[in-house]
Amino acid sequence: VASAVAGYYYLEIHFGEDLNYLMVPTLLIAFVAYAVSEMFNEVFGMAISTILQCFVADEEMFEDTGDRFAPGGLAGTIDSTQQRYKKNKMKQVGVENKS
Repeated sequence: VASAVAGYYYLEIHFGEDLNYLMVPTLLIAFVAYAVSEMFNEVFGMAISTILQCFVADEEMFEDTGDRFAPGGLAGTIDSTQQRYKKNKMKQVGVENKS
């Protein structure tokens, strides 16, 4: 949306006298901006998935944490997330058992 608005104002300032109708170029700018953002998000998502898949493979191949290739920050984040997940799961099971 911001790209379309900025593009409209740019066209209005620089080509306002020459162009009769600014909506078609503005819609084209909006479409291109949307396509670029979708491609960026796809590449970013694929990178995150690849990192997590490599981490899981590293965890499966090397049982000893000293032999793993994953940096300590990533391993710590995954471990803390797993602990919070298990803690929440135990709370849910406890609530279901009380019902």
